[in-house]
Amino acid sequence: MKLRAICILFGASFIFGCSSGPRFGNDDAAVPEPDAGTTQTNDLCAAGYPAGPYGTGVGKIVNPGLAWKGYLPGSSTVSTFTPNDLWDCDGSKGINAIIFDVAAEWCAACQSQAANTPQLVSQYAALGIDAITLVVQDATTAPATTATALDWRTQYKLTGITVAADPSFSFAPLNQTSVDLPVTIVVDPRTMTIRKVSQGYIAAYPIQPDAEAVSIAKKNGAQ
Repeated sequence: MKLRAICILFGASFIFGCSSGPRFGNDDAAVPEPDAGTTQTNDLCAAGYPAGPYGTGVGKIVNPGLAWKGYLPGSSTVSTFTPNDLWDCDGSKGINAIIFDVAAEWCAACQSQAANTPQLVSQYAALGIDAITLVVQDATTAPATTATALDWRTQYKLTGITVAADPSFSFAPLNQTSVDLPVTIVVDPRTMTIRKVSQGYIAAYPIQPDAEAVSIAKKNGAQ
């Protein structure tokens, strides 16, 4: 069943749908990985946080001006973090891939995804995949707060990943007014390039980490 709610984000009206199956758009396919030998890691670090173009589609760089408030793994206090905290140009932070899952409390498909996520935490840790859930709306479709993030984290036992409020919908797709939640964004932390975007969720057994995230993690040194 698809649920819909209307909210105002960045001055545009988005119709949120809750999809029980994956849906892919023009920007949703995984982009091919660059040749590992084309760019030296130390050069990436020396240049600072990657320059744009910044955006929310495949091939774009995550905007360093974004910031989220929520709960880091194992922490009971609110922290603020930014893309710069996730950027791991040389692997020294132990981040080999990043998965952002954008969810809303009212979304049934988001609830299913969240219920399955604890089964993935040990696999994420082994591969160096940093999993982050960004909650955009609460159960009444109001903008999410850190209290919403804490409720979501507690209800689905997500203490092993980062859960934060994202009331502004940081990864809102451009030129699109209808969004099927959850939205999953896979990022390469060496360059902060978005490698994949997908919408919707359907449980599949056995439950496994996103294949693109695993591929990026292994390219970046995961065993």
